[in-house]
Parts: sequence; C-alpha cells; structure tokens
Amino acid sequence: MRKTLIALLYLVTTIGFAQNQPYASYWYVEDLLRWSPETDKHAAFNISYTPLAKRFTDSTTQIRKELSNDPKIISLIPTHSTSNHPSQGFSTIKQYAFPFWQYIDYFVQWGGSAVEGIILSPVPTWTDAAHKNGVKSIGTVFFPPIVYGGKKEWVMAFLQQKEDGSFPVADKLIEVAKHYHFDGWFINQETKGLDESYAEKMVSFIEYYQDKSGEAIELVWYDAMITDGRVIWQRELNHHNQIFFQKNNKKMADLMFIDFKYQETQLEDSHDVALQLKRSPWDLYAGIDVQQRGYKSYAKWDALLKDEKPYTTSIGLYWPSATFDLSKTKEPEEVYSNEQKFWNGGETFTTPYGDMTWKGFTNYFPASGIVKELPFITNFNYGLGRFYNEKGQTISKNEWHNLSIQDILPTWQWQTDTTQVKPSFYFKESYNGGSCLKLESKTGATIPLYKTKIDLNTSVNISIVAKGDSQVKTYCYVLLSNGKTKKVGLHINKTWKTSSFAIKSQKNTTIVSLGFETQGKGNVLIGEILMRNRKEPSLPKSKFSVEAFPNNKTTELYVHLKPANNKAVYHNIYKITNKGEKIWLGKTASKDYYIKDVPVENEYINLVVQPISKSGKLGKPSRQKIRL
Repeated sequence: MRKTLIALLYLVTTIGFAQNQPYASYWYVEDLLRWSPETDKHAAFNISYTPLAKRFTDSTTQIRKELSNDPKIISLIPTHSTSNHPSQGFSTIKQYAFPFWQYIDYFVQWGGSAVEGIILSPVPTWTDAAHKNGVKSIGTVFFPPIVYGGKKEWVMAFLQQKEDGSFPVADKLIEVAKHYHFDGWFINQETKGLDESYAEKMVSFIEYYQDKSGEAIELVWYDAMITDGRVIWQRELNHHNQIFFQKNNKKMADLMFIDFKYQETQLEDSHDVALQLKRSPWDLYAGIDVQQRGYKSYAKWDALLKDEKPYTTSIGLYWPSATFDLSKTKEPEEVYSNEQKFWNGGETFTTPYGDMTWKGFTNYFPASGIVKELPFITNFNYGLGRFYNEKGQTISKNEWHNLSIQDILPTWQWQTDTTQVKPSFYFKESYNGGSCLKLESKTGATIPLYKTKIDLNTSVNISIVAKGDSQVKTYCYVLLSNGKTKKVGLHINKTWKTSSFAIKSQKNTTIVSLGFETQGKGNVLIGEILMRNRKEPSLPKSKFSVEAFPNNKTTELYVHLKPANNKAVYHNIYKITNKGEKIWLGKTASKDYYIKDVPVENEYINLVVQPISKSGKLGKPSRQKIRL
C-alpha cells in the first residue's frame, strides 16, 4: 500500500469546483483534534442517514450450495482524491460507481496522503449505498512511508495520551464516526523510525478505542508495524504482530489486513494462529493488489482457494475500482463490462509467471441477500445518469452521479445462459432515474435476479413496469420456499406498461427469489419492480429552508429539509421555470443538500420539494419562491 500517495494525487475528471461546494472531511492529526460539527460548515452535508441493513443467508438459492458464508471480503476503494471530494456526488457520469455490494462485507474509503491529509472519513453517498446493502463503511488513517512524505511526528501526535489515560485522537475518531454514522476506521501505520515504546502506546490506544467505542465502532489493522515499533510487513499473523489483533482474552483489531506478498504456508499458519488465539481466521483478510491491472492482476489463488472455496482467510481487495481507472472512455457501459470480468472471472492473460486465469469472486463467495422487508422497489438505478427520468419522462438532461440513490441492484449479475439472453444495465433509457434493465433475448432463457426472504403471512402484490419488442414473450417468476413457482406474463409494447399480479398468503412459506424469463428474439426493458403487501398513504409535506449563493445568472443552493415524519426515505428537489416546466435538481437521503449552478430567472427561483416513501410513492409537494 506504499503506492497510495502517488496514486491519490490524480483527479479522475474535472468536476467544476464551486465556491460553496461541501467536501468530504479529511484531516491531519492537529486538525482532527480541533474539529467540531458546530464549526465545520460542511459537516451537515457529510452525514449518512441510511441505516445499516441486515443481511440474510439462504444456501438453497446460492450458485454453489456448499459454500460457507463465513469467509468475507473487505474492499479498499479510492472513490476520488482525498481532498476536494464533493460530499454528495458529481455532475458527471465519469466517476466510479460500485455495483457488486452483495459480495463484500466492508467498504473502506481508501486514501490519505502526506500533502493532503492522513485521516479521511467515508463520503456519505458511499456510506448510504453500503448501508443499504448491509455493508459496513470504514474511514482511513494513513501514516505514509517516509519516502512518500510520512513523518514519525504524526504517529507520535496520534498516540498522545492525557494524564487520565485517555487518548484524545481515539475520542475524536469515535466522535466523527458516530456523528457521520459510519462504522469504523482502518489504521495503516507504515511510517518507520519508531521504537518499542510507540508500539506499546499503539496497543494501549487500540485497547482504549475498543473500550470507549463499546465495539460499536470497528477497527481494521494493517500488517505493517510490529511489536518493537519497526515497520516490517509479516505477510501473516504471527508473534511479531498478533498483539494488535488479540491480546490475551481481549479483542484488539476487529479485522487484520495481511500484506500482499504472502505464501500459501503463511496463510495456513495465520489460520492456525487465529484459532489458537480463539479468534475466527475469517477475521484475517489476505490482500490482493489489483490497482494496476484489475482483472489481469496476479493473484495467488492456490493460497486463497482449496477445492474451489476459501480455506485459510478472508480476502482483502486493494483498489478494485481499477475497473474504472483502466477504462479508456470512463463511460458506464465500458466500466460495467470491466466490473463483470473482475467479479465473475474467466479472463485469461499472460504474466511473467505464465498464463493465468482470473477467477473472480462470484463463484467462491455466496451473494448476500438483502430483500426481506416490504415494500421493495427497484428501478435498476445504477447511481448515475446522462439524464433523469420520472415515470418515463425526462425532467433533467444533465449528467449526475449520486450513490445515495443507487437502487439495490440484482443479486445475480448474471446467472443465465448469455448465448440465449443477455441481461445488462441500460444507460440510455429509464423509467425512474438514469438506467434500467435491458434483456436482449436471442432465443430466450431464465434470468434469476433477486435473492429474497419475504414471508407470505399476507398476500404480496408485485407490479412490473416494462416496454420493448412485443414479439418477445416475457414472464416474471417467483420461486417459493416450498418449491413451487408462479410465472406471470407481462404486457410488452413500445411504451412503458405496468403488469401486476398477487401471490396469495401461505403459512410457513417465503418468496426466495424473483426473476424473468424470455421467449423469442428482441429487446425488453424492465423499468421497475415493486413488491408490497399494502398501499402506503401519501406522505405529508416536508418543510424546507434555503441558503442561496448567487453568481451572475446562476446560484448555488443549500437546501435544509425538515420531513413531517420519518417515513420519507428520499426527497426530490425541482425547479419550476417561468414556463411552468419542472426541472429535476436532485434527489437526496440527507437532511441538508447542496445544488450547484441553478439557473436564475428574473432574480428568483421557484423550488419544489417532494418526499418519497419506501415504495417510491411521491408525497405532497412543498413550494417556495426564493428571491435572490
């Protein structure tokens, strides 16, 4: 991970900085100690309001039923540069969006550099998306190697301790995580020049952190520092570093990320040491560096997999967003194609060690289930778009990127015969949002989409919005836990049409999966799936206030939302033009939202705010005329 400084000094694209743009939080130690949400004008925009969803397991619907859910994946993703990272998304689609949440358990907002700041919290849009999928969101503390600008004084300042035994920086890390609603910190200490006393202080720091957080805020430790204070990557769990993982009967780090250059025997030994310490070996994560080559990276699959399944440790991915970095166009179609190759595997390439096939992960880790509560809705919204549609009508022609509003994407991408039907995300049309699901049927096949666990204590109503070639017979099916299947044909023509059906209540029965089937040749677009067991009432109006920052013919806006109740999952914000046209300005799960470059007509703007329920139902709108 010693390449981090250089790699993070690039900007993926020009994002058009604005004077009042809120940015994600990052600090040096002394800045963190001075930080307060009361004095940080951007703090309100960096809070995630999406709770951590609970996942479920169901081996009957796994691709491979014999796989265990114990091995896990942690993913270290640099979502942008450390500094100047907009808090709530971008005005371009040429930014990274992650679509395979169902296979990871921890997202780490990777970054930090000597010239920007060494401590950074996760961006709320990414925390929102992670939490929606049951994935924990983790910030980073990075002490760089001295050759990359690291200073041992930063480590010393980090470990400062008061006479009462408290560690002020640990208190601040916990405060930030609780205030911004994320789940922990990854500590990456790679600065050399420290002695054993500072290793001992680090141990005391971790003990204090765990006691003070009550294990509510987790800690991930990177295999670099050892017990005498030196930085010597062990590539295993052993007596030189186990104190940072487990101290007698006390858990230290919740997870340990093992440096990349391990051998098979080292991971086997690490597995055994963890068991001796009465810890799960799956709390150890063997790193795979994929930054430079993505799905053409060299990986020691023999050390990670045995009998085609994990057998020693969990897996840590370093920079899997190379799927975006290595894309020539940065367009979502090409990036998603790279994602499929990375996660599904099967690509063969040449390395200095000979030809190698990238195995991927979907065949070795069960996809986690998240759809177990109603209502459930998806528009297959990827979290970005070249436009924004509402019920098939375009209400914004501007590009956008906002993972806060990414839908829960299909569990299986894609478990079907792609020679018969090719599923994909389609970014040129949508029903709601900026994308939909496209089924290119060649002859036809079954396409499983969502792993579910929906009790049929009451009947469940399912509605599908679709359009396409009418000659393609298209069916939605649901598989029940009793082995029965219900299949219903959809109304398909050139315009968006809704097809609805019900699954009657049945005792001791659940819906375990949902998917589609096509017959014939042609294309079908699926714009929405809605599952519910009752109709939701319309949400009442939400109050809102606005701070405006005019600049010639445009203005920046801070919109502060006050929902009437906690039933509003999102709010849409629109501008009404002098001609009465409704223009979409954004959608947010936050209570404080920033909008850039809103056109001004006759020195005022008409704003409309509309709450959105869990089923996607728009509530009653609130209107304000903002004079500038």
